[in-house]
Order: sequence, then structure tokens, then C-alpha cells
Amino acid sequence: MKRIHILVLLLFLLSGALPAQDVSFYTQAPRQVSVGQRFYLTFTVNQEGIGFISPEIQHFEVLSGPNLQTSSQIQGINGKFTQTVAYSYTFMLSAIEPGTFTILPAKITVKGKLYQSNTVSIMVTGKATQPQASAPNHQQPRGSQPQANSSAPDADIFMKAVANRNNSYLGEEIIVTYKLYTPIQVQIVPTDQSPAYPGFWSQSLMKELQQYPQYIETVNGKKYKVVEVNKIALFPQKTGLLTISPLEQDVVYGVKVKGHSPISDDPFFSNDPFFKSLFDDSNFGFNVQNVQKTIRSNPLTIQVKPLPSLNKPVDFSGAVGQFSFKSALDRNELSVNEAITLKLTVSGSGNLNLIEKPAVTFPPDFEVYDPKISDNIHASPSGVSGSRTFEYLVIPRSAGDFKIAPIQFSYFDLAKNDFVRLSSPEFKIKVLKSDGSASSGTPVVREDVKYIGNDIRYIMDTPLALHATGIHFYGSWLFWLLLSIPALLFTGFIILWRSRLKLSNDAGLLRRRKATRVATQKLKKAKALLAIQSQEAFHIEISQALWGYISDKFDIPLAELSMDTAYDRLSTRNVDVQLSERFIETLQHCEFARFAPGDKAHNMEILYKEAISVITDTEEHLK
Repeated sequence: MKRIHILVLLLFLLSGALPAQDVSFYTQAPRQVSVGQRFYLTFTVNQEGIGFISPEIQHFEVLSGPNLQTSSQIQGINGKFTQTVAYSYTFMLSAIEPGTFTILPAKITVKGKLYQSNTVSIMVTGKATQPQASAPNHQQPRGSQPQANSSAPDADIFMKAVANRNNSYLGEEIIVTYKLYTPIQVQIVPTDQSPAYPGFWSQSLMKELQQYPQYIETVNGKKYKVVEVNKIALFPQKTGLLTISPLEQDVVYGVKVKGHSPISDDPFFSNDPFFKSLFDDSNFGFNVQNVQKTIRSNPLTIQVKPLPSLNKPVDFSGAVGQFSFKSALDRNELSVNEAITLKLTVSGSGNLNLIEKPAVTFPPDFEVYDPKISDNIHASPSGVSGSRTFEYLVIPRSAGDFKIAPIQFSYFDLAKNDFVRLSSPEFKIKVLKSDGSASSGTPVVREDVKYIGNDIRYIMDTPLALHATGIHFYGSWLFWLLLSIPALLFTGFIILWRSRLKLSNDAGLLRRRKATRVATQKLKKAKALLAIQSQEAFHIEISQALWGYISDKFDIPLAELSMDTAYDRLSTRNVDVQLSERFIETLQHCEFARFAPGDKAHNMEILYKEAISVITDTEEHLK
């Protein structure tokens, strides 16, 4: 029996010996795109880092980013907690010219060591399409070409890019408004294209608006209707003179064109000066034709200066704006191996998305996990405001009285033009012994030794069990059975361990098994976001559910994921053509739903039902 205990102990030691997780920092992007196609460029690191530096992105238009997303998973087994974390910095890009281009590595510092990601090459196919000069609204008779009236309003429609400041500090919010000036009624063609913002972190301020803001302005003595077609919050990430590229916006307006006159074929009226001047000066003989024109704004230059070095706190990490700092501990008294939660919340206005976690010094007897980051950030036409919360899970491993020193948060206050340092109170924590903790390493006191009644036990007087001579336990079937149990347990462990190792090495099989479950979780979260009408977060969850299901179910790498590859894999698995087209249409609806006009709540409900239906039908078909 002693050997069995030794074998079982070895099994537990083998199962607990897991390799430490190394730092992984890599770049993901599709290998091939076409001109005008939007796609994502993502830099992912599996441990928290600081000082992320993105490469200079050329030959592509940066629509947004970098947008930081954090995913964290904590799992507890037999009192032991493990955590997996991924930090993703995502850009939305648009291809603007054909060719093969290389994205250089990004850089990030993890635990004091500098890491850089891999390079990726992207092939851009196709040709850049020229904007259509005009879109006729009426069919013209053959042989009759319309002639534009000389009073066409092209020169009177223009667009200006206006920044609330042209001189700012590093990290200070700059609001850029794109104003369309027009003396006539125009129709604005919706677009998701944005200028390139090299050196800035950008965020749109008009995603939640149902219609464009409009008002009247007078320019050079002439009244114009002004339409704010776009408004962006920019946060400079480097100093010096930075340039913002112009914005291009398509508009449609009506122009009178001269067509076929009703008297031109009449020999009497066409030569009469009275009737000829009557038809030329009136609306007779003219049609209204819709013309689409691309309006281009002016470029902007911003002078960015560094923050003052005087009175700069040591723990300053780049927060610029006006903020408040709160801290809370869910309880101050607990037992050993129980968990407590420390929440740190930064609220206010400024570069909230770029604020890093404050430095916290925990007692050495505390087991601390990386914080969960929760954002409640709002982007309105007046700027970016809200809060960012860092939630620490802390587990004390020994009893006693402990303290968490005051936590400092520093930021540069633009109103005071100086650094401000906020501090939390000191937290005192009382950790009690748990019920089972006193059994190990506790000295025996004299009161624990008791007199058992007699120093010498009596000889047992009950009848003994006698066996026939020549029959022994050694060599019996029970002896061999008990002897073989450790070997059978060890063999079963090896088989189970090899099967799990094979499953973990086959990432594709593991992803296919979890595809439906992951998509279901995303859809549940999207349903909760639908209930509170959180449009941006809802569309992100729906998009991740659909694209993630396709990527996992058909083992498509993220770098190769596109509408074409999704349709090809569905066809390869003999999925019905109509079902495949429904899936692709749902993906397309998801991509453009956030920008579609109309009732947003109704559009979100329709998109949610489409996503559930197409994933359910595809899963049933694949079974």
C-alpha cells in the first residue's frame, strides 16, 4: 500500500508541473485585400505591457485606432487560480492603392524588457475608382446631349476642417470638425472613410447622432447652411508639427440643364424673337439633373509641445485632462484563501482610453492577479468623458494584519496648467485563520494530551480467524489485482495525458469544438447590450460572433479571414448555396449596420435575429 501512495503522489506532481508562459507579441492582418476594402490590423501581446509604439502606417488610410481591447479569464481548480490575458491594439485601415506593402513591427515594453512584433506583408489588388461626375435623374432623348447651366453652384459648395486648437500639449484632446458650406439643398452620401491621423489616437464623436448638426453662417456677406459631416477627437502621441490629411465627402445636388426645346422644331415659333426669349428665360426647355461631386476639405497642421518637466511626478503615466480618483475595498476582514476585490476608478474628461493602471504595492503574502479593466467612456460632440475602472482580485495566503499603502494617481491638469497628484487612503486588512489552516504546522500544547485510561491494553480475547496451512495472501489473485492497480492507473494517466496533449497541439480541432459555444456566448452578451441600446458595443459583439464562428468552425486563420474565404469554406463543406449567401449577407449587414440611417433600435433587433438564425441553420446543416 505504501507504493500506491507514492505513485499517486507522483501523478499529482506530474499534473501540476506546467511550463511558465512566455511573452508573445505578434501582428495579424489579411494577406490580400482590394482597393477600397476595409480591414483590421491587430497587435496582440499575452502579458500586460507599457509604452506601446505603433509603426508608421503608409500606403493605407487609417480609419480608427489604435483601439485597446483586453480579454482576461480566471480559472480556479482545487483552490489554485490561473489567468490568461490578451491585450490587443487594433487599427481599422482602408487600402488606397494597389501594390504589395509591408507593415513594420510594433514595440512594447513588458516587465522592463522591450519586445517587437513580426512584420506582415499585404497585397492590394484592383484599381482606384474615380468618383462619378454625374448621375442623371432623367433619361435624355437620343441625340440630345444636356448642357449644364452656367449658374452651376459647384464653386459655392465647399468644406472646411476646423480644430478647436492648433497648439496643444502631448496627450491633450483636440476636436476637429468638418463643416460643409452650401447655399442650396444637398444630399450627403454616407461614408465611413476618414483622413489619416499619423501621430494621433483618434475617436469619432458623431457615432451616436441620428442626424447631422445644421445651422446658418455668413461668409463674405453670403449666408450658407452649414452641415457638420464629421467630428473627431484626436490625442497627439508625439511632439512636433503634425499634419492631418483632408477629408473627402461626396454630395448630390440638382443642376438645371438645357435639353430639347419644345419650339426648336417649329419653323414659326423657333424664329420668332418673342417666343425664343420667353422659353430661354423661363424653365421651359430645362431639366433638373442630379450631380454627384466630391468635396475636399483643407489640411490641418497641429503644433504639439511636450509636457512641462517641472514638478512632474515620478509615477506620471501620460494622463492629460481633468480627472478624479476613487478607490474601494469590498471588505476589510476575511479568512485565509478568501478573495477580496480592490477597485480603482479614474473619472473625468481627457485621454481616458490611454490611461494605464496605477502602481499598487500589495503585501508579499497576497496573491494578486492582473486587473480587469472596465470602460464606461462616452464620445459626444463636446469630447470624450467617462470612467475607467481597474479591478484587482487579491487572495491572502497567511493570517495577520496587513496594510495597502496609499495608491497614487497623477495627471496633467489643463485648467491649472500643472501636474496634480491624487491619493487613496491607506487600507487596513485583517486576515483570520481559516477552519483547516491550523492543522498544518501548529505546535501541540499540553492540554491536547489526554490520559486514555490504562497504560497497558488487555490482550484481545475475541476468537481469531484461522486459515488452512499452505494458503497465503502472497501469490493469490487478490494480491496480483492490487499489485496491478498502480500500473493500470499510471497507464490510464499516460493515455489521458497524451490525448489532452494531442488536443492542445491540434488548435484547429479545439477551435472547431468550441466554435458554437463561443458564438453563443457572444450572442448572449449582444442581447444584453441590445436591451440597453449600447450600439457600438452591440455591433462589435455581433461581428465577433459571426466572424469568430466562421474562423473557428472552418479553421480559417485571422490573417486570411474575408468574405471570399468564408464563402469558399462554406461551399467546400457542401453548405447549401442559399444558406451560404445568407451568411455572407448577414456579415455584410453587420459591417454596415452601425452606419445605416433610420431606426437604430429596429436595425439592431433585425441584425440580432439574423445572426442567431444563420448560425443556428449553419450548425444544423453541418451536423
